[in-house]
Amino acid sequence: MLTDLRLRLRSLFRKDTVESGLNDELRFHFDEQVEKLTASGVPLDEARRRARLAIGTRDQIHEEFRDASGVRFLEILMQDLHFAFRMLRKSPGFTAVAILTLALGIGANTAIFSVLDAVVLRPLPFPSPSRLVHLTGKFSMGDQAGISPPDYVDYRAANHTFEQLAVLNYEPGISNLAGQGKPEQVTDSLASWNLFDALAIAPAVGRNFVPSDEQSTTPQVAILGNSIWRSHFAADPKIIGKSIVLDGRTLTVVGVLSSDPSILNKAQIWMPLPLLNKGMNVRVAHFLVGVGKLKSGVSLEQAQADLDSDAAVIDAKFPDTNKGWGLKIRSLSTVLIGPVQTQIYLIFGAVGLLLVIACANVANLLFARGEARHRELAVRSALGASRKRIVQQMLTESIVLACTGGAVGLLAAVWGVTVLRALAPPDLPRLNEIYVSGTVLAFTAGISVLTAVLFGLAPALRSSRTHFGDALKQAGRGMQAGRKTLAGALVVGQIAISLGLLVGGGLLLESFWRLIHVNPGFQPRNVVTAKLDLPRSIYNTSAKIGAFMQQFEERAAALPGVQAAGAVSELPLSGELGDDLFHIDGHVYGPSQFEDAEIRQTTPGYLKAMGIPLVSGRWIQWSDTAGTPLVIVVDQAFVKRYLPNENPLGKRLFFLAPGSGSAFTVATTIVGVVGNVSHDSLDAPQRPEMYTPASQQLVDQMDVVVRSAASPGATAKGLQDMLYKLDKNQALSSLRTMQDVIAQSTSQPRFSSLLVAIFAALALGLAAVGLYGVIAYSVSQRTNEIGIRMALGASPKNVLQMVLRGGMKLSVIGLALGMILALSLGRYLQSLLFEVRATDALTLVGVSVLLLAVTFIACYVPARRAMKVDPIVALRYE
Repeated sequence: MLTDLRLRLRSLFRKDTVESGLNDELRFHFDEQVEKLTASGVPLDEARRRARLAIGTRDQIHEEFRDASGVRFLEILMQDLHFAFRMLRKSPGFTAVAILTLALGIGANTAIFSVLDAVVLRPLPFPSPSRLVHLTGKFSMGDQAGISPPDYVDYRAANHTFEQLAVLNYEPGISNLAGQGKPEQVTDSLASWNLFDALAIAPAVGRNFVPSDEQSTTPQVAILGNSIWRSHFAADPKIIGKSIVLDGRTLTVVGVLSSDPSILNKAQIWMPLPLLNKGMNVRVAHFLVGVGKLKSGVSLEQAQADLDSDAAVIDAKFPDTNKGWGLKIRSLSTVLIGPVQTQIYLIFGAVGLLLVIACANVANLLFARGEARHRELAVRSALGASRKRIVQQMLTESIVLACTGGAVGLLAAVWGVTVLRALAPPDLPRLNEIYVSGTVLAFTAGISVLTAVLFGLAPALRSSRTHFGDALKQAGRGMQAGRKTLAGALVVGQIAISLGLLVGGGLLLESFWRLIHVNPGFQPRNVVTAKLDLPRSIYNTSAKIGAFMQQFEERAAALPGVQAAGAVSELPLSGELGDDLFHIDGHVYGPSQFEDAEIRQTTPGYLKAMGIPLVSGRWIQWSDTAGTPLVIVVDQAFVKRYLPNENPLGKRLFFLAPGSGSAFTVATTIVGVVGNVSHDSLDAPQRPEMYTPASQQLVDQMDVVVRSAASPGATAKGLQDMLYKLDKNQALSSLRTMQDVIAQSTSQPRFSSLLVAIFAALALGLAAVGLYGVIAYSVSQRTNEIGIRMALGASPKNVLQMVLRGGMKLSVIGLALGMILALSLGRYLQSLLFEVRATDALTLVGVSVLLLAVTFIACYVPARRAMKVDPIVALRYE
């Protein structure tokens, strides 16, 4: 029967025109095309020609659907593209929604891929990055310790597996750079002579360090970083051989770096290790970190074995200081990128799921559009179009949609990358390298084509199965059962993925909420902090430092609005580190055995300025000077760990005597106990800490802390003016509030939580829109059925329940699958959570209720419309 219908239909196209012999269905389409064209001003003959092309003559149809290659293939491709653009122009609403949905998914993926590419995937910005390694000290208490200068010299001399073995400061220091007007604080670092050779950083002008630069008691030369050379010295190539004054010391500039190794150390000025300095000969002074370049073909395991062998030799020569000590080797990229890699992959996974939801939405739109084009595709098939040809045409339309959405998404991604760089943590590695690169453009192109296949293939295959007879039978009878099932399955998948994303975002937000509400052990509100550097060329004794700091503290406390002022050598949550080794009086220690705790040098006003509670004993006083017995204050974590069953007050600690190497003979008495402070991070255990008077120590770099009722800006200006009057050669830097310090310390979890929560919210919105679209389209297709039901006695309430039942059934199935997905993904999230379990019932239930409420609203709106169907109007078209 159907074959006869096709033969009769084809016979209608043997004449040159389509008008004669057309059945009512085809004549209606032909006349409709002619009427539209003539109404727009097209002459009648031209309108008929275009209408014939739209429907097609026998010869044209055969030509269109036959296989071709070469020039003919390009012709067909151009025809497909032309037809695709024409069909998309005819449906501006559908086109706009589809393009915007895809732009959202593709743009978000492109922006996040820019971060992934710059931070994780792109090799480190050094030649032979796979051969670069990171080295730290290891001993019985861990493998993240520093390396002492004499140990480094021994390892370098015994080296067999490294092409270069170099060291630099764990963290850069600060110094006052003298110049015109007020001095300015800059960051500086010590480095072994071969550091830049190891990293293959050639000088832009001048030279790198040479071995002889290390043979001094204080640095005599300096190398400028590229950035400071341009910003402070106008990129003057004649700077070589000139002098700069850093903390009162005159240094000769011998080179300028071609690029700054900021991923390793943010120092602006570099100085060589002064190996003849007395402080460089202390084997227990672990303050360096190593960077090595392996010889070609040498593995990490081989290098570690070589270092362990060298450590055994050094251990035998210096058992008092090196018993059990060695070096731990890791890939440099793992150390620098590893801490953030998991978070970035998590965010990329979340945005990938968002793209899947967007694709499902567009697929449902195409399914609905396929229903609207049912007759058109049936006619094409009846006239000889193969299934392959129809799929090709439908996929062409999908690719046009995807590429347009990708182009819009790329524009959004460029803006998104700018936003991401602003939101990203300041300590995110390679932050300045995040941009839309060629790799990112290739990714965008690839993902656009992939999404075209993802959302276009299934609708195209379904539409290609259309039969002319079926199309006539289904006219006006709604969506076919198979299409309903597939559209429903896509919605279920969207809801399931949305629930997984919402649970992940909810857990991260709850974790971040708990993190920022941790008691840090001090009161950060109304506290302003800044960095102060006292050059040892001037303040070269503890008495001079104590006298200056006492004047500074007293004058700062007298400023308007200031309630307390103090200073400390390492500010909590700033990333600054400082520890010391000691023996406890009455405890027995063997060779190379000691205790270790964080240590801070501080002033009397620090305790009140920070709001740290005094538990017992007394705090540091200005009367604790270099001429009085040494005193120390410890915290409760120190007492719990080292003196759990003893009275800490009056207990003596023995520290290393300067220049003794391993003699713990400097006695210090514990005079007070204070509360614990979170120093490393809010989510890390509070470690034992000790506080010593700055007036009894030779400490040149301090963090000023001022508690003030005045605004932070007014307080900062008052401090700077006061310091200039006190010593015009000194400067303050890094002026910020303690709340800003805390915010920066939590910036990475905030970044992850915020992005995943945003993507989860977008996924929820897309899933709701998708569900709304399916239910609304179902209602529009079932108008006749609803009219019949109401004519037979169904009430509006019955209709409402019927529609809601169908939509909520999809929602519940999606919730069940989404819960399985969320629980499966939870184990990957657990390492990123703080005081929250990945199976947290409150989050799971809360998110489920939220999603259920949103999907209910998405179903209710079209259900209300179904209630208002007029049976007479609905049945008029039956």
